[in-house]
Amino acid sequence: MAGLDAREQAQLGLKKIEDAVVMLLSRAPDGLAIDDIARDLGLSEGLPPNRRNALASAVLEVLVHTGRILWDEAGGVWRDNPEMG
Repeated sequence: MAGLDAREQAQLGLKKIEDAVVMLLSRAPDGLAIDDIARDLGLSEGLPPNRRNALASAVLEVLVHTGRILWDEAGGVWRDNPEMG
């Protein structure tokens, strides 16, 4: 990664986090709440309680926008989008 600039490194890191979220959701047929996603991926560590889901929330919004995952409002959980599989 020595040849990558800061933006490229950030984009690669974001892609890895997105892929990890999709992988986690693909293994959870009933979906997962944001607290579970943030905790399971370590995205809440070191943050104060009122900010623990901030990073996960931002990533989840991007993934919904691109169609990689779905928000199940009735269940209050995030789900893998099998059509994007």
